[in-house]
Amino acid sequence: MGIFKALGLGLTIVILKLLMPDVMSGLEGTLASFFGLTQSLLSHAQSTLNG
Repeated sequence: MGIFKALGLGLTIVILKLLMPDVMSGLEGTLASFFGLTQSLLSHAQSTLNG
C-alpha cells in the first residue's frame, strides 16, 4: 500500500508543477534556501563544538 501513496504523491507534485509552475518554483526556491540555511547552521554548530 505504501508504494501507491508514494506514486500518488509523485503524480500530485508533477500535476501541480504543470498547472502552477511559478508557485512550484517559488516553493522549490524557498525550500532550497531553508535547507541551505539549516546546513550552514549545523556545520557552524559542529565546528563550534569541535573547537
